[in-house]
Amino acid sequence: MKICLVNLDFPPARGSGQTVYAEKIAKGLSKNHQVTMITSAIAGCCNREFIDNIDVRRIDCPSYDPSKWIAFGYQAAAYLRNLRKREWFDIVHFLDAHVAWAFDGPFAATLHQSFNQRLKGDNGLPYASSVWNFLKRYPYYLVARELEKKAVKKAAAFIAVSKATKKEFVMHYKTPASKVHVIYNGIDTDFFKPVDAASLRRDFQLDGKKILLYVGFTTPRKGIETLFQALNLVKTKNVKLLLVGKWEKGYKKVVDKKFKFMKYCVIEAGYVKDEEMPLYYSLADIFILPSLLEGFGFPLAEAMACKTPVISTNVGAIPEVVGSSGILIPPRNAVLLAGAIDRLLSEQTLRDQYKESARAYVLDNFSQDIMVQKTVDFYKSVAYL
Repeated sequence: MKICLVNLDFPPARGSGQTVYAEKIAKGLSKNHQVTMITSAIAGCCNREFIDNIDVRRIDCPSYDPSKWIAFGYQAAAYLRNLRKREWFDIVHFLDAHVAWAFDGPFAATLHQSFNQRLKGDNGLPYASSVWNFLKRYPYYLVARELEKKAVKKAAAFIAVSKATKKEFVMHYKTPASKVHVIYNGIDTDFFKPVDAASLRRDFQLDGKKILLYVGFTTPRKGIETLFQALNLVKTKNVKLLLVGKWEKGYKKVVDKKFKFMKYCVIEAGYVKDEEMPLYYSLADIFILPSLLEGFGFPLAEAMACKTPVISTNVGAIPEVVGSSGILIPPRNAVLLAGAIDRLLSEQTLRDQYKESARAYVLDNFSQDIMVQKTVDFYKSVAYL
């Protein structure tokens, strides 16, 4: 099968978990199919190159973060129109639906979290780190939601990365349920597995400490302020919080100023190479993601595959990802989060129970091989093929 994938970012650039999805889909499909990836240009990379048997074509577009995808959508549509005059594809698949707003040919699209959800994600308003940040986000989300609606109306069929995502687009975008196929994101369970993290514990001088781990691109949506508040309420002694990942521009200063007193119990690892992530998950006693909204949540599945007990929130797709293999609490509730941390740290039997059930749950539901095969089956079922 000849497949054309379209996504704003592709490695070595990686802006979010959605880009991780693009990488995994492309690599998985390229093992047995001819895959072309259309993505945005980045400094230091050729406009056309082959990565893991994927024909990667990078196109120039203005960079106006966070709305870069709008310009990319326009440029990608023009590039595709010309490309389709020379090459035939069995399917064109936009890996994030809203990017297809300018494209008029037949295509399928993947649904993640919607701009409607982002517009109302924090008690009916956009999550924001400051008044100025809110004033920038609100009009942007309004425009983005309209472009997303336009894209969704054009698509022939959809993949939703969770049942919660499907429900969101069916309810608020009037998308016919029959056009939306739920295919969960998948991870490499041979890579994400428990490993000996004793060396990492020594490197961070954490002997005798209880380790809480947070992984992600940190924005106001991720609930990091609630986590810091909860950490101040935890009764268990010798607890350290290890933060992995980058911060949204300007947000770290806001959090640092508000939580200066937390520096003694927080360790920032910053960006960590992919190949080292199983070490970090295996080091942790608990993985915590107190997010306000998740379309899926790759770090949750990765932690669970490494047999790390998880605590997260009961919003979006998170209950589907965690199942009964972790503790879920309402978002923005520092008291309940602190209580869940203390309970899980004090009850070894409960931690052991979650360790075993979590990995088994991931193997059954979030395998990368399963995701790729179901995606191929989806392509074959789409009417216009």
